[in-house]
Parts: sequence; C-alpha cells; structure tokens
Amino acid sequence: MIRYGKFLKNGSTIGICAPSDGANLERIDNAENNLKKFGFNIFEIGNVRNSKYLVSADGKTRAEEFIELFSNDDIDMIISARGGEFLIDILPFINENKDVFMNSSKYFQGFSDNSLLCFYLTTNYNLATLNGENIGEFAMQNYHECLINNINFLTGSFKDNKFIQKSFDRFQNSYTDDSNGFITYNLDEKVEYKTLSGNKNIHIEGRILGGCIDVITQLIGTKYDNTINFCNSFKEGIIFYIDNCELSVTELYRRLIQMKNVGYFDNVNGILIGRTFANKIVYDFDYITALKKALLDLNIEVIYDVDIGHVPPQFLMINGSYGVFDLKNNSATLTQILK
Repeated sequence: MIRYGKFLKNGSTIGICAPSDGANLERIDNAENNLKKFGFNIFEIGNVRNSKYLVSADGKTRAEEFIELFSNDDIDMIISARGGEFLIDILPFINENKDVFMNSSKYFQGFSDNSLLCFYLTTNYNLATLNGENIGEFAMQNYHECLINNINFLTGSFKDNKFIQKSFDRFQNSYTDDSNGFITYNLDEKVEYKTLSGNKNIHIEGRILGGCIDVITQLIGTKYDNTINFCNSFKEGIIFYIDNCELSVTELYRRLIQMKNVGYFDNVNGILIGRTFANKIVYDFDYITALKKALLDLNIEVIYDVDIGHVPPQFLMINGSYGVFDLKNNSATLTQILK
C-alpha cells in the first residue's frame, strides 16, 4: 500500500534542504517569498545556500539534514533546493536510517538529480514522492499553469483524490536568463506528443513510477535497488516515465537496454518519455532510432515529447499514485489517483 503525505494549509511549513547541490542564490529568495504569499512558512536547513564541488555538503551531512526535516513533525513537506550531480552520495546514510521512512510519511519534491531520492523512497518504502519543481523554479512573477497545478496538489485542491493535469499548449525550446532573480518561460514551440506506434488515441493505466534516467539507473546492481519487487507487487502494472537530462542518444540507448535487461519494464503497461535537449544525432544514430531499437519489442505504447522533466513546463509526477493517461489527437490528460 502506498503511503501519501498530508496536504498543506495556511500556516503549514515547507522545509528546504539540499540533498544534491545548493540553491540558485539569484532565485531562492523570490521563490520563498512567492510561497509565503500562499500562507506557507519556510524553513531552510543548514547547507541550503552552500555549494562546493557541485554539492551543498558531504554526503553524510546532506543525508542527516534530509532525515532531520523528514523526522520533524513541525515540517509538513520538503522541497529540494536544486538538482545537481552527486545525490547518490547520500544513499548509504539514508539506508542506514530506514526506520525513519518505514514509520512515517511526508512528501518530498524535487527533480533531476533529486529524482534518484524520490525513486529510492518510493520503491523501497512505498512512500509517494513528487517528481516536480525544485525551490528555484517557484521564482516566477506570474505563475505558469504547471506551478499552479503544483500548488493545487500541495494544498489538496482537487476532488475525489483525483489530481488531473492537461497537456500544455507550448513549451520552451531554449534556456532563458533570469530577470532580477525571477524565472520567465519563453514558450516558443508547440507541444506535440508523439508515439512510437503511430497511434494517436491511447489509453494506459497503472502505478506511476520513474524519474531522470541519468540517475535512477545508478541504482541498478546495488543493494538500494528494489525496483523490480516494487513493480511486481502491483497487479495493475506500471506506467513508467523517463526524463533524460543530458545523456547522448547512444548512452540513452544503452541505459534503456540496461533497464530492460534487468527487468524494470517487465510489468509495465506503457512508457512516457519527456522532452529533452539531449537528442543530437550521432553519425546516423538518431533519437527515434534509439527509442525504437530499445523499446519497440516490448509491445507497449511509448509516448515521447511528453510534458515531463527538464524542458519546461512539466507535469507534477506522483510516484506511487495510480495513473490514467489518455491521448486523443495530441491532447493528453494525466489523472493521478491517490489510492
């Protein structure tokens, strides 16, 4: 059974920690001030604003800070300061304190490098986790629909335990500079979901699980990997989602094959793959070739260029929730049910 966190209300406290790198200092104050306008209190733990060698602190300290927030009854949920490169350092120390996560539930939200922690917590402890914006992305003067959706989830502003998101109209095809510490999206391209099968009308159901493929594959072959047991424990099957931050098309292919060979996709009903900037052709080996060679023989629907991950805007993905994904003529609906 999946354990879900509690929703926020006026006066609830959001804890900020940095299990990977420290916060973007140009954004964090604006982001926190924005969240305070919703009536939330903000508590930053020790090393949130520190960064050296691409991390906020050593692995043990980062783990201890996360555990401290998770264990503190005055902290209602946790948002990561930033992505990064080396969250994997903290897993031995998190694993040593597994009793903390077996006996409590609290939402942790973050993406990119943080999706490794989300993935680990969900697959090892049946804790629902939120693959979504880090704290810096809340530094926007006029919130995009994706951030409004995020706030609506955190406050439980939806009915019948069904959190529904619609595909967005446009996405940002290039990075833009912050303006005085505020994020702005340059939504310059039309969103178009694509499928390997060519089908334009698709319906998939199953438990939601996934993250950034760059980092979740670091679990494979380690004692921290309970993915197959988790996936096989749900008779309804899995909707697996994948976000590729910076893997080349050749490395993406290798990682997908690795996931398939180890059994990650054995109980999967469909795969959602987010948009990526890392799709440059290598000689004659292109992005679509990588996906087809790796995934077509699974005989399941694979939908790509989905509103997931590093190319904004993005869905909030609730690991562990029951998902219903519908695609009809390029208009998609993702319903995540808390059951």
